[in-house]
Amino acid sequence: MVGLETIHHLTEITKYNNPVFLMAGGFGTRLKPLTDHCPKPLLKIGDKPILETVLLRFIKAGFHNFYISTHYLPEMIEEYFGDGSKWGVNIEYVFEDSPLGTGGALGLLPLDLPDLPVIMMNGDVLTKIDLEAVLAFHNNNNAIATMCVREYEYQVPFGVIESEGNSIISMIEKPIHRYHVNAGIYVVSREIIEQVNNNEVVDMPTLLERYLSNNVLMFPFHDYWLDVGRLDDFKRAQNDIQMFNKE
Repeated sequence: MVGLETIHHLTEITKYNNPVFLMAGGFGTRLKPLTDHCPKPLLKIGDKPILETVLLRFIKAGFHNFYISTHYLPEMIEEYFGDGSKWGVNIEYVFEDSPLGTGGALGLLPLDLPDLPVIMMNGDVLTKIDLEAVLAFHNNNNAIATMCVREYEYQVPFGVIESEGNSIISMIEKPIHRYHVNAGIYVVSREIIEQVNNNEVVDMPTLLERYLSNNVLMFPFHDYWLDVGRLDDFKRAQNDIQMFNKE
């Protein structure tokens, strides 16, 4: 005998005390009229609100300590999610009197957070990213912040001409350009959070630019990801949700 595995061991979920900060304060302007009387995080995809699906992914990965930022129709979000006891987790709320941006909202988190990196995610993102792998990558590389990124392709619909003066140097027919784009998922160290002033207005990319020389890393991933920001995205999410819920 060289080893022994039990069913209990194989099915045991690692518990993470890292705070999870879900951003749910936006107006959802591009989803009007659906958001005229309902905050975007409560719009249903399938039979659940977007934010509940996000929450359940984190819970399944072993996270249990949640903060939700609110601004637009906050009472509806708090009434639905409560203190998290429905799911066996803890949920607390921070309220933005005026929109502070994804980075500025960090300044509203309580001062007594555990001394652990905070995972942030936009509350309108559907993704099957491996959340445990992201956290492990951040910790193993001693990053001050980690941004999750997706590859985005853009094809120029015309032939592109490179020239010097009036002389053509090269011609490329409908070239494809590839970029890494921000996926709205971050792991942030306490050091950064403590430097965000109360009620400072700043988005996350601008905030992280201040620390680029201090080991800000990117985590590329290829799992399912959809930013439910527009009506077309919302319709696509309705078609994708059955596939999304399958493991």
